[in-house]
Amino acid sequence: MQIKVSVLVYVRNDSKHIKECMESVINQTLKEIEILAIDGGSTDGTLEILEEMAQRDARVKIFHAIPSVGAQFNLGVKEARGEYIGVCESDDYILPEMYEIQYKCAKENQLDILKADFNRFCGCGEDRIILPFNVLDGGSLYEKIFCPRDADYMIKMGIISFWSGLYRREFLLDKEIFMNETGGAAYQDVSFAFLSLYKADRVMFMRKSFYCYRWDNPNSSVNLPKKAEALVDEYRHLRERLKKDGLFELCKKYYFLWKIDGLAWYYSVLPPEWRKDYLPLLRSEICNDFEVGMFPEDKPLPPVVCKAQQSEEALEEYLCDKQKQIEQIRKRLEQLQKDEQIVIFGNGNMGKLVRKFLQRKDIGITAYMDNNKQLWGQMDGNIPIVAPEDGARQYANAVYIVANVNYYKEIVQQLLSLGISEKNMITCFDYESLLF
Repeated sequence: MQIKVSVLVYVRNDSKHIKECMESVINQTLKEIEILAIDGGSTDGTLEILEEMAQRDARVKIFHAIPSVGAQFNLGVKEARGEYIGVCESDDYILPEMYEIQYKCAKENQLDILKADFNRFCGCGEDRIILPFNVLDGGSLYEKIFCPRDADYMIKMGIISFWSGLYRREFLLDKEIFMNETGGAAYQDVSFAFLSLYKADRVMFMRKSFYCYRWDNPNSSVNLPKKAEALVDEYRHLRERLKKDGLFELCKKYYFLWKIDGLAWYYSVLPPEWRKDYLPLLRSEICNDFEVGMFPEDKPLPPVVCKAQQSEEALEEYLCDKQKQIEQIRKRLEQLQKDEQIVIFGNGNMGKLVRKFLQRKDIGITAYMDNNKQLWGQMDGNIPIVAPEDGARQYANAVYIVANVNYYKEIVQQLLSLGISEKNMITCFDYESLLF
């Protein structure tokens, strides 16, 4: 059998999620795949689950590596025999047609890399909420073949979602693109994402979402906030590799922008009590890189760089602004009482996430409000969906939660025009504010 896609599943002590992950790969409509499960020394029953699946399906092959995402991933790449390589992390899952559709696209277009939009999800069973995520701002690059080195495309892409598509195996091997084999699971995908994009000649982004990324796993590396040094070290490894390949002077502006974006993001996921200790490291890394000429002189300075140059206090104030908004949203939601009438404006993913957030506090909602006329008069479970004009009359004294990422400002104005006071509104415009 010609193997079209080798799917890498690296895992260590994730018996809670590994079965759903593996089943989603086994049940792909593309049958010409192999599934390489690379275990990093599991002791919680994960290995036994993998062994049972390998007995059921000969396409499942088990390998053993040291507990390092980088080492596990690299072993999988070296052992793979497929034309293309896909990745499914052990706490995630993929939709059945992912590799059939993606392989056809990659093969027909002779792509080095195919990436795609993806879904973020939390919860399980009937309570599972799935939130679509676009990997690119705007639509100009979707469904087109391009070289990431051209026209500053690298700046637009960033690190996100290296697992949402496919990589041509020979491309990775020829260019020697692997992960750093540092211990554990701590941002080893940074160098891989950068190098693979920078060295690729033919890349495409799909609008379709197949990969489902778990958003509520407390053991995920994005939820382990004591790894600041690991993130900084990963960028040091990347810089050394670029210098070794003679590429650093050519792409240092991309490196600098990716790095400051990654380090600023890290600040946002830290618990508030740890941010103060992280600030000196963040400022030092930004200022040191700027002083040695990593940022291009023909580009305007990003605000975070300007603030870092001013002072630590200015940097802190800048970074705190969005966090304060998010914290205020959560605070207002936490203050809601069970006896209040609550109307959620928006029956989409954000609205459903708000409802789930409130359910954890045993707070029910009175109604949904939505501008989609086709939803008016319907029920979502036991909750009515009403037209804005009708809802404003019927629930004049309710608390209104505006649940929309893209049009929340317009919805606030709409509610004001209907006579709803702004003091009775809570605006939820950022998924992170509802992460639990």
